[in-house]
Amino acid sequence: MTDEVYLYLGQCTKVEDNAVTIKDAASVWCRDEKIKNRVNAIKIYDFKGKNETRVIISALKLVEEIQKEIPGVQVVPTGETDIIIEMNTGKKPPVWCEYIKVALICLIIFFGSAFTIMAFNNDVAVHDVFAQYYQYVMGKESDGFTILEVTYSVGIAIGILVFYNHFGKKRLSKDPTPIEVEMRQYETQINTTMVDGIKRKEAHIDVD
Repeated sequence: MTDEVYLYLGQCTKVEDNAVTIKDAASVWCRDEKIKNRVNAIKIYDFKGKNETRVIISALKLVEEIQKEIPGVQVVPTGETDIIIEMNTGKKPPVWCEYIKVALICLIIFFGSAFTIMAFNNDVAVHDVFAQYYQYVMGKESDGFTILEVTYSVGIAIGILVFYNHFGKKRLSKDPTPIEVEMRQYETQINTTMVDGIKRKEAHIDVD
């Protein structure tokens, strides 16, 4: 009976050591624990002596290396066809830089959101609608600060909290938030773009 080795490749992974093994690049499963350990230990790349900190390894490369090390084993790759392996240099920006970045992002989001809401209200003339509605119901002119404006403002805040599904570290449900969904889509697009860019660069070098 032929031993089967299943490989699962994600989109991107980071490594600490220069020598990259299959264990760093993929999740491995095999009935035979000895074969699994041998596969995990197979070296597929080495960052030592190279200026690059990011490389793309294809699933076919992993299959080739496994077949070379363990002839006759059947390899079944799953997941992505290419994986981005990035060397973690260990360099981290100072803590104060992170605080400044967070503060700037919060200010941009706060004032940007406030401007967007005000522009929308002005565009659809919410103030005039509230004034007319108040006059029809109460029989007198609105002074601009009534129960309608208060409940509308409170409703916007509650609606934002419900829509984004969390307040601080607390979540209203276990579903991913819209920001998390957008960030995952953005991350996927970034990884796909990097893979295409590196492949084109390598193809250009080969042609030259």
